[in-house]
Amino acid sequence: MLNIGASLTMEPANSKHEKFRCKVADIEENRIYIDYPIDIRTNRTVFLLNSQSLDIIFIDEKQNAYKFRTQVVGRIKKEIPLVILELPEEDKIEKIQRRQFVRVETAVDTALHFRESNMHIPTVTTDLSAGGCAVILPLDSIPNDQEEGEGIFVFPMSSGEYHYLQLEFKVIRTWEEAGSRKVSLQFRQLQEKEQQLLIRFCFIRQLHLRKKGLVIN
Repeated sequence: MLNIGASLTMEPANSKHEKFRCKVADIEENRIYIDYPIDIRTNRTVFLLNSQSLDIIFIDEKQNAYKFRTQVVGRIKKEIPLVILELPEEDKIEKIQRRQFVRVETAVDTALHFRESNMHIPTVTTDLSAGGCAVILPLDSIPNDQEEGEGIFVFPMSSGEYHYLQLEFKVIRTWEEAGSRKVSLQFRQLQEKEQQLLIRFCFIRQLHLRKKGLVIN
């Protein structure tokens, strides 16, 4: 389920204002060895305290998402300095749906191609998570149920840079709202770097909205 080289997203159990990323360097019995985590917002190395509780999310090779709680056991130096975490029993590792990722209101420019209905539509998202998004379509543009496609998404980062991702998607559902059609899309076959950029973008956007008191639960 959890393999060496897997990317982990973690947040302190007592704080929803911080989120870190790291990789699994080794696994031995009930221990996970990770490289020193990086703060998603600042890109700085994070120092974890012994016995600190953390909530971990990871994606397996089949693109399933899992979550578990762990705590810091200690540190060790192998080829590089590593942090040691507890690895819980398998029944303590919870499978979660992609929609349980942080979801935020945000207008991200995108150009979508729906393969089966052969529609090419420039539009914007209304909300976004690391698992998918909702977009606005013209009322006369109706994709098929479960239709697949790809889109180019433009992510403006807080650094001033723009990241362009070409992402595969599947249609989950469609509905009408406020005189327009909305479509919920699930991202598919995400690469590790794409997943991490989405998590980082959504987290920073969530912090911005929280300061204004505007956060989707």
